[in-house]
Formats: sequence, structure tokens, C-alpha cells
Amino acid sequence: MRRILLVVLFFVCALPAGMSISGCSKGTSTSRYCNGANGPLIGQAQSITLQPTVGGLSLGFSQTASVTTPTAVDCQNNTVTVASYKYSTTDPNNPNAIAVADVNPTTGALCAGQWNRNNASGVPDYSFCTSTGQAGIAVLTAAGSGANSNKVLVYVHPQITAISLGSASTDCNNDPASNCPQYTATATTTAAPYVPNTCISFNQSRQLVARFFAGSSNITYSAGHATFAAQTAGLVTIENTSGVATALAPGTTVVTATIANSTSTAGLISVCPPRSIVITTPNTANGVVTVNPNNTEPFTATVTDTQGALITGLALTFNSTNPIAVPASSTGITPVFPGGAAVTAFCLPPTCNPSPYGNVGLQGTGKPVSSNTIVSTTPGSNSTRLWIGSTDSIYLVPVDLTTGVVPSPTRLPYTPNSMIISQNGATIFMGSPQALMTFATGSNTVTSTNVALQGTVLAVSPDSNTVVISDPSRQTITLYNSGTPAVTTTFGGVGTRAAFTPDGTTLYVTTADNHLLVYSAFTSWQSYDLSATGANDVVVAVPAVGAFVGGNTAVNGRSYCANSNVTPTIFYPQASSTTVAAAVGDRITATNDGRHVLDVRLPASGGTPIVNDLTFAGSVSARDVITTAADGTISRSPGVATFNGTLPNGDCPEDLSAATYGYVPRFGTVVNTAALTNVITTSVTGLFPASDSTIAFATYLPTTSAASTGALLPSYTPGSNGAGTVQNVTLTTGATAPVTGVFSQDNKFFFTGTSGDNQVHIITRSTLTDGSQLAPKLPSNSGATFATPNLLVQYPRNVTNN
Repeated sequence: MRRILLVVLFFVCALPAGMSISGCSKGTSTSRYCNGANGPLIGQAQSITLQPTVGGLSLGFSQTASVTTPTAVDCQNNTVTVASYKYSTTDPNNPNAIAVADVNPTTGALCAGQWNRNNASGVPDYSFCTSTGQAGIAVLTAAGSGANSNKVLVYVHPQITAISLGSASTDCNNDPASNCPQYTATATTTAAPYVPNTCISFNQSRQLVARFFAGSSNITYSAGHATFAAQTAGLVTIENTSGVATALAPGTTVVTATIANSTSTAGLISVCPPRSIVITTPNTANGVVTVNPNNTEPFTATVTDTQGALITGLALTFNSTNPIAVPASSTGITPVFPGGAAVTAFCLPPTCNPSPYGNVGLQGTGKPVSSNTIVSTTPGSNSTRLWIGSTDSIYLVPVDLTTGVVPSPTRLPYTPNSMIISQNGATIFMGSPQALMTFATGSNTVTSTNVALQGTVLAVSPDSNTVVISDPSRQTITLYNSGTPAVTTTFGGVGTRAAFTPDGTTLYVTTADNHLLVYSAFTSWQSYDLSATGANDVVVAVPAVGAFVGGNTAVNGRSYCANSNVTPTIFYPQASSTTVAAAVGDRITATNDGRHVLDVRLPASGGTPIVNDLTFAGSVSARDVITTAADGTISRSPGVATFNGTLPNGDCPEDLSAATYGYVPRFGTVVNTAALTNVITTSVTGLFPASDSTIAFATYLPTTSAASTGALLPSYTPGSNGAGTVQNVTLTTGATAPVTGVFSQDNKFFFTGTSGDNQVHIITRSTLTDGSQLAPKLPSNSGATFATPNLLVQYPRNVTNN
């Protein structure tokens, strides 16, 4: 029976193919072939790719290089494994000649010359490379499993000693460059050559023009193709084989070139900076918008560059002069509390429009650009929390006006000499000769005491972290990051006043020896001697293109537009010097609408304070009109920028009156003066403008003969044109002078600490009357019953409707 079955099975399996029964045939399925029933097999290497497929490789004499392992695919483009590859090099012009580059046939290691072979001393083959001194091109290929790779050009040349980016060659025989046909034959491009000392508009492309040198010899044609990279990320993309750069964002960057196993600096490339930033919101009219609490008024920003091209996707910084009540960001204005603020957008180096430190000003890069300003008003009312202290008391009194109860004083570790609340309202920083004290407003407790940081607190950054402390004993100014916590930087000097820009990137400090210090992470510390005019106080105006220093004889304006027309670059040059009335400058401030800088000063021997109201008008500086021809030629002609009652915005203007193109900054100012009548003092202690820019109160020290009845709190209302008006608030009996003050967030009340009665008076802003008083009863260190409340900060409690 078994024999019969075997015979039958043999017979069936021996039938012709067309009559076969499934399961009898093994290894003859047509699915194994690429072309059906015959030809190459699936899974068998059909093509090999050897990198680089474009541009080739570059080697200096005797240099070596490793080759990237090739990749192989079958007829269906599936990746397959090749057990081993065999590499070879040939002369493209004479396949029978020895190529200028040698290759290890099993590893693919390249040699610009000849590898060692069959050394009598037993040195392993392919272990060192000897130059033949022959320059030229070799063709590298790889083979394996019956397939061959593409051809890779290997350029062999003398060692490259220099690479430079420059202008396109107009004589390719005598001045070879990468724009020449002999060079671009293996990497063609349609982009026009980049012209040095010009800029590329957003989303435009230009071909970098390179030259390669061996000593003084131009070897561009034999050098091969370099790989270019921008040192500053995000400004351009560079296509490696063609060297075509496409502009992504404004700024100047160093370009490096990698060729023949080495990288070097090749030159610079600039992307055109913004000339204009215009911000709008749906409901803004004449630069003013009203936004209710917890609503968002969205921004639209239109940015054009110096060539008139529209820039999209630019990362702008939005600043609010009152971030507590009216925070602003790229999404819009979202008020939290009633109040007012000025909002401006900036393109700020180094995050926007950067440049290398030594190239600030090149094509306008490395300089900030400001938008127009929108003034936001938020209606409503809020209650207030007050913290009341004194430089004559070791106690602090927290008062919540929602309760109307004045609690018992809280004892501090040391007597404060200064007190500033953070923008977020969470922390109060108090300086003292013994230590920096940190006070948490949520728990009304001291959370830390840092004895290493002694002195006066001058300012706190808008992000609520960095504290500026001046130590008169050590004569140092320290920036301390309380969030880290760590000292950020220290500079020599005794600081008197300080002011941050609204974004916190720049700090201005006046010193006891009449210097202005400016610090930013980009420029580090800069020092300017203002001894000629004095430096008593400083304020950052709106927009933050300028800071103003109140001196003894003048108000000195400083621009954030670096003057790169001089060496070394002046990063914060003088933009104005305005002589003002009275001799001793005490305090200076600015209104949020950007139209007024208010300077309050006294005659040399004291007396009646004078308000100098600086406004902006007139033609400030010439701004070049820049024209680019089709061939890339740049021409300039003078233009005029006129600013209508505010500081300039837009890009940093240039002035053709300079010997070479550069920036000579000027702020046009007009001064109106007004006397704070019926007030006599030896020192003005503060000038406090409302966030809606309509009024400011001045505080001062009492004279020795000051009466305890009829003391006045002076106010100044800026005029829309010309001088403003002065009105006095008569304080209740017992007060001899208002010594400090602070506005409520909704601008409806002004709180002022007074000498004589040692109370805090609540001034109703709408009626300019002394409506009520708080008695903090701070125990005095000097032996008096109570101390004068001359340290005062506030933060809003809640929001109610009008």
C-alpha cells in the first residue's frame, strides 16, 4: 500500500506546470522576481547610494576622511543589507591613471594622496596618508552584491588657509569665486548673489559668494563645495551645496564655512531689520482704547522692513507701563484691575534683530525698534492693601482697606531704609544697613533676611525677581535674583536712583558721583559721566526708546539707539540736553501717554518747587531713504522724521550729516514751567503721576518752621498744549508735610504719609480733598511716640463696578 501511495504522489508532482496541484511546487513562485517570472530578485541589491550625492568631498593635501556607509535598495526600493562594499577611486579624465585621491577598498577611508601599502617594517596598510602634491578631482564609487553606487567627486587641493564671503566675481579667469560657471556647474542656483554690506528682505534668497585661499593663491575651483552655517540660529537658512541663504528673521549673523574637515569664519550676512511696527486693536481710536476687566483686546502687528517688505511671524516684546493692572502680551491687552497703561511693542536685541557685539548698527541690525503706543484705560474700582513703614521704625503695618481696620504693627528684623513692592504684589523688598529683608504679602511675614546684601533697595524688575541694591559702605551696586537666588552682577559705585525698562531688559542707575550706569545682558555695564549737568534721578519714558536723567542744571536725554558711527560704540548716546528752571533737581518722572517728562526741582537754598514739563515736538533727526536697485546697488538720500508730541518710534534713525552713515540721536523738547505755589521745602521726596497721565502729586520734607495747620499737597495737571495747572490739597490739621505717596490702582485715591501727625491721608482724586486718615502708630526708634510713615506701597485687593 505504501508503495502505491508513493507512486501516485510522484506522478502528481511530475505533472506539467499548468496542471500542478498547489503545495507540490517549492522555490518557484513568481513573487520572488522584480519583473514577474524572471530577472533580478526582490531583496537583491539593485542600486547603491553613496553620500554626498551633490557637491562632492573636499580634502587638503594629506588629509583623510571617513566615508558614510552607503545604503542599498532593491528593485522595489526596499532597503537591503550588503555584506561588504568595495570602494575605488579613479581619475575622471583618465581611468587608467592613478587618481589624486586614494581609498581603502574595504573601509572607504579616503586619503588626499596615497595610502601606505606593503611596508617592509610591518606598519599596517592604510594607516598613514602621503601627499603627492597633485591637485585635482577623483571619482569615488562603491560596489557590492553586484550593484554599483553613484559617483562622488573628491576635490584634492592645497591646505585652505582662508575663506571669505564677498562680492560676485566679474572676472572668473583672474578672480575665481563660487558664483562663476566653473564652480556652479555641480550646484546650480537661480538666486542673485549676496552683496556685502546690504541686507536680504524677509523671505528673499541670495547666493553667498565664497573664495577659498591657500596662502595668497585663490584655489576656489579646486576646493570643492563648502557647507555654510549661520552662527545665530533663526535668521537664515542656508542650502549647503548651492550656498543660497533665505531670510527668516531680521539681524546680522556670522557665517561659518566647513570644508576639507575644518570650519572657519567666512563673513557676515544681514537680514533687513524692521523700519516700522504698527500695532492696532479692533477698538482703538486715536491711540486710545477702553478695555473692561478680564476682557482681552487682541493685537494686530504690521511689521515692514527697511526695504518695504512685510515681515510675518516676528517675535515681538509687548510692554505695559502698568503690568499689575493692565498686563499685555502678543495675544492682546487683558486688564486684571481698573487703571491705565501705555502698551508698546518692541523688537529688542538680542532676541529680535540681533547682531554680533562688534557689529551693532550694521544695516540697522543690533538696534531696537519700537512700535506706536496704545493707551489703555480700564474702568471700575478696586479696594487697596497698604503696607506702611518708616525709616525711623523697626515695625511695618499692613492695612486692608476692605476692613478699614489698622492692625498692630509687625516687627521686622531691622529698621528699613527703603521699601519696594514687586510688580506681582507677592513680595516686598526692604533694604537696611544690616541686610536685605524679604516680606511675603500673602502671610504678612518676613520670609528671608540676607546679611550679605546690605544697603538701599533702588528698584525691582518687572518680572518681580531682580532687586537692585546699593551698598554705600562697600560702594557696590548689586543685582540680586531672588528667584534663583543668586547675585546676577555687581558694579562699583553708590547708586542713588534706578529705573528698569518695562520689559526688564535694561536698567538705568544714577550714582552719587554724577554718573549714569546702564546695564543689560546684551551690553553688560556702560558708564557715562554726567558731571557737567549732574545726575540726581532717572526715569524711562514712554516708549522706552529714551531715559531721562534729572541733573542740577539740565535734564539729560539718553537714547537706546546705539551710535555705531564712533569707536567704541556708544550704546546709550546723549539724545538731548534740556536746560531747565531752578538749580537743584530732586525728582523726575514720566506720564504713561508718552507726552510728558516731569522734573521737579528747587532753588539752591530751597524754597518753592518748580515743575519743568518737558514735551516732545519737532523734527528730531534725519532718517535715510534707502533704495535698492535691481542689481543690488544701495543708494541713500536724506529724509526727515517728525514726531508729533511723543518720543520717536520705529527703527533707529540715521543722519546723513555724519562723516559716514551713522546715527546722531536727537530728542526735540519743549519746556513749560509751573511753580508749586504756597509750598516751601528743602527737598522734594517724590513725584507720583496717575497711570491715566492726567495728574501728578508731589511730596516733600517739612521745614523746621512748618505749621501743623494748612499743610498742602500740591498737584500738577499736564496741559495738552503749553503749561499745565497747579492745584493744592489742604491736609487736615496736624500734618506738616506730605512726605511720600502712592496711587490706588484705579487712580481714584492717592495715599500720602505725612509728618507732624504721622498718619496716612487718603486723598479723593475727583474732588482733591483729604477725605480720611489712617493712624499706623509705628513705634519710633528715635524716642518719639510714633514714627513718620515715609515708606508706603500698595496692591489692589479686588475689583468692583463703577
